[in-house]
Amino acid sequence: MSVNIRLAKIEDITAIQQIAKKSWAKTYENLLPVSVQKAYLNEYYSTEQLYHKLKITFFFVLETDNELVGFANLYRSERENDLSAIYLLPDFQQKGMGKALLKKVINQLQEGDELVVYVEKGNEQAEMFYKNNGFTFLEEFQETFFNHIFNTVKMSLKI
Repeated sequence: MSVNIRLAKIEDITAIQQIAKKSWAKTYENLLPVSVQKAYLNEYYSTEQLYHKLKITFFFVLETDNELVGFANLYRSERENDLSAIYLLPDFQQKGMGKALLKKVINQLQEGDELVVYVEKGNEQAEMFYKNNGFTFLEEFQETFFNHIFNTVKMSLKI
């Protein structure tokens, strides 16, 4: 199985939306109400939002055998380097592809930089993935989106 990671293109938007939808359905089935999942995905993975993200962030897609199966999104600002997403289709999780996407993101940073990620508390697979890849716990806090309280864990990795 050949794996290729590249910058996302506008033509990838529909596949990115499908990956996000399928990944969220599996990941958050016992953590978030379906209505909240749908509202979040409709807002943050709309065609307009993705078009904008492709222009201003590092947005990578992972393809295997010419099929998009995952993506990662790095948003850099003066305040922080935010790994805003690593998502893979469920059948491609726990096969080293998330780690490959993480390495691609890290390659965009310089020594001494800090990479942060925000994870929904209780998303044990994500928390373990980041912990196993060197991230450490910074803080836990609550935030509200779509009338739902999210318990968020912030983790970081020093490059």
